[in-house]
Amino acid sequence: MDAQSMDEIVYRRAPGALPFVTRRDDALFLTFGAGADANHELRTFQLPISDAHLHVIQTDFARHLILWSALQSLADDAGTQNPLDEAAAFALLDSILLGSEAEIEELFKNSKWHKDTLIAHHADPALLALGKIFDAAQSLTPEADFKLAQEYEASRRHLFIDPLDEAVLRYTNKYLHGGGLPSRNPNAVNPELLPSVLEIVSHAEQACAGMELPLDYGTDYARFHERDKQAWHAISQVVERALHAAYPTLSSASVAALSFLMCSEAASRAKEARKNAS
Repeated sequence: MDAQSMDEIVYRRAPGALPFVTRRDDALFLTFGAGADANHELRTFQLPISDAHLHVIQTDFARHLILWSALQSLADDAGTQNPLDEAAAFALLDSILLGSEAEIEELFKNSKWHKDTLIAHHADPALLALGKIFDAAQSLTPEADFKLAQEYEASRRHLFIDPLDEAVLRYTNKYLHGGGLPSRNPNAVNPELLPSVLEIVSHAEQACAGMELPLDYGTDYARFHERDKQAWHAISQVVERALHAAYPTLSSASVAALSFLMCSEAASRAKEARKNAS
């Protein structure tokens, strides 16, 4: 049994993954899981802290969360196996938990930190962008909503996106998440733009109407058959050409998302047909 498993939990703010305080013998430690090891599991770190640090962690949620956002960046820098930069971590402990608000905001102008952690806890993104961390922290809540952080990151990726393109990406579930299979999500679209999106989707459907993937598509998961690639590519090309011709201002990302949606649905139909035939 390792020493950490014997630690007594002194203070833990629930819910969430915020750093918590433990005691071993007469010493206090800030304990937190962050970063990832070679197996993509959270690494566990501990930092000795004082009674003064503990008092602020217990009484000032904003500073506790701001500290967490900074420690996460240090854990990222540590990688999968390097030790945490303890000198930098101890400096953050004193600066964030015991420093003035002006000193903390000055510190964050030149430091790396997980802004998305604060946004997930309802910090105001606009005020954070201006460096007004404590003004942004007025709306913090202990409960996190990580969809807020995803929306923020997506808005940064699509900073100059056209509203119709955004609507198409939201419809296909490609606005927040670039990876993964697409799906149809009409409720995610601005109602005013939904008719236009549905018109574009209908055009994509008509372009590839009657085109199907082989019934045994994808049955050999160890090897993606050249025949399967060609069948998928044929649908994709037809849809993309049709959309580029009919909607020349539609972004390549939107066209690719709709093309992927048509191919993915064709794969689902092939799988269902194979199941019904067996």
